[in-house]
Amino acid sequence: MTKVGRTLIAGALALLLIGPAAANETVIYVGGDKAKAAGGKWVKDLTRGFAAAAEAVNQPGARTVVVRVAAGDYTGDLGSGAYDLPLLNNPEGTLRVVGGWDAGFAARDPFGTPSRVVSPEGRSQPMWDLPKNCKLKGFVLDGMHFDAVGGNKYRDRALLVGQSCTFKLINWNMLETDLLQVESCTFLNSADRVMETLIRAATPQAEIRFRNNMFVNCRIPLKLDTARFRNKPAKIVVDRCSFILSWGYNPDPDSSNPAALELGPSDACGRFEVTNNLFYANFGGAILALNLKNSPMVISGNNFVGNGLLHGKAEPDAVAIIVAAGGKKQPLPLAKLEDVPFVEEAEGNVSVAPGIALSIGDVKPVDKDQVKASRGWQNDVNRILGRPLQGGTVKIGEYAPPQAWDPANPPFPAEDAAKRHGASPELVAR
Repeated sequence: MTKVGRTLIAGALALLLIGPAAANETVIYVGGDKAKAAGGKWVKDLTRGFAAAAEAVNQPGARTVVVRVAAGDYTGDLGSGAYDLPLLNNPEGTLRVVGGWDAGFAARDPFGTPSRVVSPEGRSQPMWDLPKNCKLKGFVLDGMHFDAVGGNKYRDRALLVGQSCTFKLINWNMLETDLLQVESCTFLNSADRVMETLIRAATPQAEIRFRNNMFVNCRIPLKLDTARFRNKPAKIVVDRCSFILSWGYNPDPDSSNPAALELGPSDACGRFEVTNNLFYANFGGAILALNLKNSPMVISGNNFVGNGLLHGKAEPDAVAIIVAAGGKKQPLPLAKLEDVPFVEEAEGNVSVAPGIALSIGDVKPVDKDQVKASRGWQNDVNRILGRPLQGGTVKIGEYAPPQAWDPANPPFPAEDAAKRHGASPELVAR
C-alpha cells in the first residue's frame, strides 16, 4: 500500500474514533470577544471552560464537546500556573480543546497567535492535571502553546534542575480512551518530560497520535508509553512533528535519558510509527529505544540533523537512534536504522540542514574565510550554541538555557528540501 493510502486510512480511522459532530456537538468559547461567540457558550477563562466542558461531555450518550480558546495568556487556576481539570466521565464522549483563535473566533493560527498556557514562579504540579478515573471516547488537544519557563530557575543561563518545577506539563493520569490526539501544539522550556502518554486503552483499537507539534528547548521531551490495562493500544503515531534543541536528563552522554523521543517497551502498543519528523540539534540523540522487548516500528521520511554532539559525534546524521546491544547503549547513525531488528521499515530518511534561526548564546563574529563554510548543519548548530563557526565537535557549556518564542518567526525549516519534514503552519486544521 502506498504512503498516501496509509495516510487516508489513518485519517478515516481517526474520524471514526472521534465520531460525527452533528446535533450532539457543544461549542464553548474561552476568552476573546464575547459578542462573536454566537451559537455557543462563552466563558472568560480556561478554569470555567473546563468546568463547562465537563458538564457537557459528562451527559450520557455519544457527544462531542469543542472548547475553542482565543489567543492570549492563560495562567492556571487563580494564577497558579496549573489547571486541575474536572472529572471527565463519558465513554461515548469526545472532548476537543482547540487553541490559537483570534478574538472573534473567525480564524486560527496556533503558532502565530498562540493560546499560551504559562507557568509562574513556584509552580508545583503539572500545568494540566487530569484526575483519576477519567473516561472518554476521545481527547483531542489541538493548537495550544505551553511555556514552562516561568517555573524554572537558571544560573548564568544554565537550567538549575533541582530548583525548577520538574512536574510534567500534562498529566494524563491513566485516562481511559480510544483516542488521544495531540496536534499543532507547542511545548517550550520544559525542565523535565513534557508528557508521558500513560493512558488506558479502552479497546484494542485505541490509538495515540501526535501530529504537527513542536517540542523546543525541552529536557527529555516525550516518552511514548501506556498504562498496563485490559487492552494494548493498536499503535502510537508521531508524524510531522519537530524536535528542536532537546536536552538529555543530564548533560553527559551516559545520561539515562539523553534523546528527544523515548519509546516504551512492547507492552506500550502494537506498533510505533515515527514518520516525516524533524530531529534537529537534539544533542543527546533523536530516538531512544533501550527496552529488552520492543514493538515493531516504522521510522520513515524523517530528517535527522545534528543529534550526536553530546556523544562527540560530529557527522550530520549521527545518533538517529540509541538501542541496546552487546550489553551497552549503541548510538546509531541514520544509515543503520534498517539494521535494527525491531525496525520493520526505514525508508526516505534524510539529513538536510533545515536553516532554522535559533540562538542560545551570543553569536560570535566570523571572518570571511568562515562565511562560505557557514552553510553546513554543523555551523548552524554552532550558531545555536553561540560558538564560533568552525569544524569539530561542540562542548555544551550552557545546559538548557531559556528560549523565547517569536510568533512572527517560529522555527520552521527555511530550506525547501527540509520543509516537508516536521511541523508546518500549512498543516493546521482551520
